[in-house]
Amino acid sequence: MSNSEFVMPARPFFTCEEDGFSIVDGALMRNTLALTSIEPVLKLHVGPGNVFEQRPLKLVGREGDVVKVECEGGIVVHLDFSEMLARIQGPTGDFLYMGGLEDGNEGMGFMAAR
Repeated sequence: MSNSEFVMPARPFFTCEEDGFSIVDGALMRNTLALTSIEPVLKLHVGPGNVFEQRPLKLVGREGDVVKVECEGGIVVHLDFSEMLARIQGPTGDFLYMGGLEDGNEGMGFMAAR
């Protein structure tokens, strides 16, 4: 997925699951026949060095194209879909993901934010 490929759906539906965080097109959820075959427009998996290293628990805010997700361990992940960047806030400080959101499942790790 490149920056030009991802488009936030007009009616996004966000889900926090044990294995990751997904965004689906909420408009598709109106069609009960399609409910079993809806594919996420974006799925970020929990894993070492991924954008989500900890299990996402709940969406805690959204301002425009920036979504905040609370995770286990007191971590808050900020997903910026206009810039395709991720940042985490936690007890040890703020950190930037070293790749873009399109690389969010690649285990690229984080660097300290200035």
